[in-house]
Amino acid sequence: MKNQYIGDIGDYGKYGLLRFLRDSGVKIGVNWYLTPKDGRTDGCHTEYLGIEAMRQYDEDLFDAMKPIADLDGKHIVMVESSGVLDGIAFYHEEMDFDNIPSRIRGEKRAEWHRRALTALSGCELVFADPDNGLIDRKPSAKGAQKYILPEEIECYFKRGQQVVYYQHRPRINETNWDAFKRRILMKIPEARLLAVSFNRWSCRTYIFVLHENEYARYEKLIGDFLETNWGQLKVCGKPAFIPEII
Repeated sequence: MKNQYIGDIGDYGKYGLLRFLRDSGVKIGVNWYLTPKDGRTDGCHTEYLGIEAMRQYDEDLFDAMKPIADLDGKHIVMVESSGVLDGIAFYHEEMDFDNIPSRIRGEKRAEWHRRALTALSGCELVFADPDNGLIDRKPSAKGAQKYILPEEIECYFKRGQQVVYYQHRPRINETNWDAFKRRILMKIPEARLLAVSFNRWSCRTYIFVLHENEYARYEKLIGDFLETNWGQLKVCGKPAFIPEII
């Protein structure tokens, strides 16, 4: 993620999901996969903060986003310290590797990842928030910092943690999208997957990579989340949060 996105409608939904899981007893760690600002206008959908009806979905969260969302110098630590995500652990070290020689990008990425593993070692669920989602690419490749790598998910999973990662939906048909959502199974075939999407100005999908013995629990948690006020949020007459077939 980038600091320029903070307070966007996508963040409102994302933090709402994290708050629900936390309040349901899940010990969460967040790796923001923070990358530098790029000068683009992505993350500017903060109009919802001027619509009082949007406050009903999470009043405390809505009120906390208002003073942060349109600040020029906003930074993710402002969200971390706002109180709305209390009880959640964070790793916000920025990845800024594209302008260094490719021969050392992989090493820098590996060091960054090792520090993330240490910071989030005590968490049950690791939420990973890359700019774009999952990609099977060498960590030394330019642009790889915008993605989470399969082996990074595997590291968390192999030590007993559950993982949920952000995936931006590419412009592909439904058949290819179904296969796209299951790509992590090529790396972790024993995992069970669940997914929920938030469709508001763009499609954001959160893919849960779960151990077999935790699948039923998280399936119920997602179902319960969709029964909250968030499940009533509509876009063009359709639910904004929808469970994905996976």
